[in-house]
Amino acid sequence: MLLKWWKRKGSAEPSRELPEGVKAPEHFGDIWHALQEIAREEDPRFEKTSIVEHFNASGEGVKDVNRWLHIYRRRLDPGHEFSFPPHYPRHRGHCLIQRNWPSGLRWEAFDDATWRRVPIPPASDRDSLVRALNEHLDR
Repeated sequence: MLLKWWKRKGSAEPSRELPEGVKAPEHFGDIWHALQEIAREEDPRFEKTSIVEHFNASGEGVKDVNRWLHIYRRRLDPGHEFSFPPHYPRHRGHCLIQRNWPSGLRWEAFDDATWRRVPIPPASDRDSLVRALNEHLDR
């Protein structure tokens, strides 16, 4: 999937031009490191927590890693499209998602344009999340 975008050694296929400052990964470990950096940018707890651990911890962790992969793909190809499912509620350009963590259900907000989690605490219900999101956006 990602590897088709750059020229493989010995391939006659032309490579796709990457945006300036973006280095093509040489192996899958480079992709995991890039995803770890994206996770750190979104949430400082990933300074100490591996995204592999997060991926293995729950279905929500798998969804986060897939979302970070789409963010990474957009860095490689600014035209890459991704969107949250249309049935998720939206509020002021943000997708509101009820997530099923091992610790219980929590609502979280994500920017519909960048796909990043909004840096506000998860909420126990949708109304609380909307209030916190409004406070965050109105600052």
